[in-house]
Amino acid sequence: MKNKFLDRLASSLARRSVALTAHELLHQPTVFGPFERLSVAYTAAVNNPIYNTISGNITVGEWVMLAHGVYLATGEHDMTKFNLERQITAPHQGWDITIEEGAWLATNVTVLGPCRIGKHAVVAAGSLVRTDVPAYAVFAGVPARQVAEVPHPDIAD
Repeated sequence: MKNKFLDRLASSLARRSVALTAHELLHQPTVFGPFERLSVAYTAAVNNPIYNTISGNITVGEWVMLAHGVYLATGEHDMTKFNLERQITAPHQGWDITIEEGAWLATNVTVLGPCRIGKHAVVAAGSLVRTDVPAYAVFAGVPARQVAEVPHPDIAD
């Protein structure tokens, strides 16, 4: 009797441990570049984004949602360079990304700075954003373009 109880308890603890580890991995951001260039609002819901802050600041506003696999990249490498020089040559500033209040970036969205995602905008899964996204716009595609507008009350922003 005692062994069955201990076995069930151990099994339950093991399942709980695996579930917690999986949850942590799915909600663990990765940052390439200076951490001080990243600002994420406390109310933002982020899963496992990759933030590349090598060439600029990234700001994630209040109530933003970043689904799994979102990649926010400031900067670029110089394609006219070769080998090690290509790997290490990148601008150090000016490629900022700002995601404003309530915006939602769906699964596997890539954003290439510099750009701004406006308030309550939606970017569809798998999209590549290379330009600013206006507030309340719905963008989709590669490259992303406006396909709809988010219905909203006529209020001053």
